[in-house]
Parts: sequence; C-alpha cells; structure tokens
Amino acid sequence: MHYAIPIGQSLRKFIKTLHHKQTRDERGLFVAEGEKLVEELLKSSFQAEFIVVRESASSSIIDLANKFNEKGVAVYTAPKHQFDQLCDTKTPQGILAVVNTTEQKILPKESFIALDGVSDPGNLGTIIRSADWFGINQVIIGNAGVDGLNPKTVRSTMGSIFRINVIYTDNLVEFLQKHFPKVKIFGADIASDNLIDSIKHPKQFGLVFGNETQGISPEVKEILCSTFKIPGYGQAESLNVSVSVGISLYHFTK
Repeated sequence: MHYAIPIGQSLRKFIKTLHHKQTRDERGLFVAEGEKLVEELLKSSFQAEFIVVRESASSSIIDLANKFNEKGVAVYTAPKHQFDQLCDTKTPQGILAVVNTTEQKILPKESFIALDGVSDPGNLGTIIRSADWFGINQVIIGNAGVDGLNPKTVRSTMGSIFRINVIYTDNLVEFLQKHFPKVKIFGADIASDNLIDSIKHPKQFGLVFGNETQGISPEVKEILCSTFKIPGYGQAESLNVSVSVGISLYHFTK
C-alpha cells in the first residue's frame, strides 16, 4: 500500500468519539464503514478526511485505499484488534473512512419524504436507500428524529447517504409550510379511510411517515391534503415504517 501511516492512539480515540452525535455535530465529520460504502464515497461529492485500513486487508480494499491516496487523502493502517475497536459493526470489512459532512440543499421543485419522529437508525437507513431507488432526492427528518449520520443508519443506506439530501428541522410543520407551500402532502396512517390505490397525486408530492409507535403527530396531520393506508391481509398489527415507505413510493412514483 502506498504511503500508508501507522495509526496513533490519539487518532484512534478521536474516531471512537465520532460514534456519538454530539461529536459528529461539533466536528462536522462522520464514519463510513465497509468496502461498499467507501467505494460509493469515492464516486460522490463528499470529501474523505482520511481512510483507515486493517493490516493484511484484501487486494480490492488496498486498491480502493490507494485511489484515495492518489487524491491526496491520508491513509492509515491499524492491526486487526485496533481496527475492530474503531468499528460499530461486529464483523468489520477492513476499511473505514472519516467523512466531512456537506450542507444539504432544499429542492423546492422536487418531491420529498418527510419523517415525523422516526426513531430507529436502521429504518432511516432503509428509507434513504428506498428514496434513492425510486428517484426521490430529499428526505426531511423532523421532530426529534434519528440522526442520519448514526453509524447504523449510514451502513443501512448502502451508499445512498452520499446521493440523497438529508435535511433536519426542529419544526416539521413550519418547515414544510415555508419551503413547500403549494405541494400536496399525503400521510401514511393505518387509521385512514383511504386505500393507497385510491390516491391520485400530482407529479410533485410530499409523503409523511410518522413515529414507529405513535404515527404522525396531530399538528402534522393538520397540513396534510389526505391520508392513506396500505391494506393488509394477515394478522400483523402494522407494517414496519421502512416497508411502508417502499410500498408507498412504488405507488406514488408510477
């Protein structure tokens, strides 16, 4: 590996602090673990602060690290026991990147997904990935929702985090009214009288999904033009929110 630097203790400690939201926010950095994510990072507009590679990594990981090094990004190496301690995963893949956050742009003329208090990082990662699949370029996280740069969220996106605008707001109602005043916004609600197949929507639309246990909050429901539900035929009480997003996007993007 060209120009690799043995990682020091202070840098190892710093990487571990990025597993906490407060440090990520303060430093404007987050961690992307695994070969797939780091490959997607290389193709994106995001900038890597540095790369860490496990000693005796695979040839494909070494080649990937060398590509970052050719772009002027520092590459560090760590023995397996030290590298594993830096990772959030139980079976690390041998490479991680510390990545600079970027300012996300609001796209007022495009459709969006808005999340009203979604709290599970895995759900959020899958939602971002689904948005990417269906061509929705912005996901708005409101009302104390989970951090989109949580390590589990980043892994769950499978690289889509580098392509989707993930925007945060403390007041979802005010944000949507300010930036999307004329957009028809629909909400997924298990108590709705409207089946999803009955919903006719314009080319630009907004979709709101609520907290995993409490659903959409009353104040957000007030700004919706309509709610809908996805019919079920079995015994489960409800759909997982990320599954609901995928089914809804299939209908709304047809």
